Formats: sequence, C-alpha cells, structure tokens
Amino acid sequence: MPAMAMTDPARYAADAAQAVGAVFEDLDNGAGYLFRVSKAGRSIVAGAGSVCSFPVNSATAFTLSRDKAHTKTVLSAAGIPVIPGGLFFAHKRRAGLRGPGREIEDARAFAARLGYPVFVKPNHGSRGNFAEIVRSDAQLADYTARVAVEFESFLVEPMMDGAEHRVMIHDGRVLFHSVKQTPDLVGDGRRTLSELLAEFNAQLTEQGISPYPASILAGKDGQVLASGAVITLPGRRNLSAAGTLERISLEAPPVLADLSARAVAALGLRIGAVDLFDLSGPRDLSRLAVIEVNGNPGLRTLELAGRMDLIRGIWVAMLNELLEA
Repeated sequence: MPAMAMTDPARYAADAAQAVGAVFEDLDNGAGYLFRVSKAGRSIVAGAGSVCSFPVNSATAFTLSRDKAHTKTVLSAAGIPVIPGGLFFAHKRRAGLRGPGREIEDARAFAARLGYPVFVKPNHGSRGNFAEIVRSDAQLADYTARVAVEFESFLVEPMMDGAEHRVMIHDGRVLFHSVKQTPDLVGDGRRTLSELLAEFNAQLTEQGISPYPASILAGKDGQVLASGAVITLPGRRNLSAAGTLERISLEAPPVLADLSARAVAALGLRIGAVDLFDLSGPRDLSRLAVIEVNGNPGLRTLELAGRMDLIRGIWVAMLNELLEA
C-alpha cells in the first residue's frame, strides 16, 4: 500500500521548521493530521482536518468561525453586512435543546416565503460540501434527507447574483485576494451531460465532497455536449470542489481589505479568510456582503500560484512567535 502524502499544513510546518531551526515531528503515522514543532525546549502541537492549522487562532475564535449561523450573528452585531438566511435542523435529535421554528417543515415554509430557487449549505460544512441550489419543495425534501447523513443543521439563504471574492487576513494585513469562478463540464462530442457529471462527481467523491445532484442538469441529462463546449455548474466556487480562480493578487481593493479585516477581527481571529459577494450591478464593490469567514483556510491557492515564499512567511511568523522564549 503506497504511503500517504502528508497534509498541506504538515508540509508547510515542516518547511518553516527547517527555516527557523526547529524540529518537526509527525504524530500521525506519516499522514500529517497531527504534528509537533519544537525548538529550545518549547513546542506547539497543530494539525489538519478538524484541527485548526493556525495555532495563533484561539479555540473560541476558530469554533465561532466554524458555525456559519453564529458567524453571521457576530458580524451583524458588529455592523458588517452578511447574506441573510435561516438556520434549520435536518433531524429531530436534540430537538428538546432548541426552540421552535428550526425543523425541516419550518425550513420548507421559510424557503417558500423566500421564493425558489434558494441556496442551502451545512451550518458546519466546508470545502463546498453539500452547498447546493434548490429549486423546489421536493428538491428541498430530498436535500434534507441527504444532508442529514453527515450534518445536523443547515442554512437556507436567498439566491444572490454577485462576483465572489476571497480575502485572507493576518493580523489585519491582506495576505492575498482572489476572485472565484464556478466549475465547468467540458464536452467531448460523445458523452451525455449525465455521463460527464457522473465522472465529475466521482472525482468529488474521492475527495470527500458531496456530488452534484442530477437536478443541476435541469432535465438535459441525455444531451451530448459538443467537443470543447462548456456548461457551468452553479452553486459552488470552492477550489476544493473543482472551482477555479479567475485571478489572484497580493493586494485587495481598500473596501474589500477593510471589510475583511473587520470581519476577521470581529470573530477574534488572527488569521482568517473572508468570502464576500459583490452584489452591485456594475460590480464596482459598492454593495458587499460577507458570505462566511474561514478560521482555518487552506493555502493551496498560494501554492498553486507559485508563492511558497508567502506560505513559508506565514508559518515562520507563527513559529517565531510561539517558540521563541
């Protein structure tokens, strides 16, 4: 059986440890989901996956950022615009611990009032997992049955038409700014859309991401896409869900930088990535809303852009702060 590749955070930490003269130790049999970095009698333990990879972020701040509903509440209280929506539960477990109005039937009534289509996603999800456009009450019922297998709660939000930006912040300073794009299916002149989607979904499933439902094809399952022709798969723009980056910059427009820094600070994070919609008609950043704040953002975007120097700088700064006497 081939050896597992170490996680991105473990690779980055090992690289930075070497740069500062520290010792990196994998504590996870080579997988890198748990590791320790030591120097001169001091050490930190960090990891990947469910472990926050940025040891300068407090447990409270990181936990808040993982809860999308709580994040919206905190940001709204700080005067920061967010995407509106409602929080609901996909099953009855622990129903006695919450107030009324949060059950599946309430979600269906809420979506009907918003008007279909709506956007739904797990409250504690990441990487675009189970983030979907739902176009009818029947599709919402199907969604709640599927999402309940992995997640307890989910959000129902109105559909928003906007350009999606991500700004990563470290102690109030912009690390990078990117513009996200949705993934595409590319035709080969032979296979149907259903077959192309099945292949695409198999790749997502291998990465632990939920597949796109067949309903996304809007009844065109049997259509053969011409060679080179493209159709967009709306609803997810995460790089981990096969989204692509339109552009990346080490600077952000001042209005994006300011709003992102305020959002990260409101949650008490030192490092965080803010996803925002530009909802303005001319896309001039005059109407912004925060989608969510990630307290454990991946750095693969920078790596793919060939900026390992920036990743090393982030990790070197953290190790110097935490390991120096």
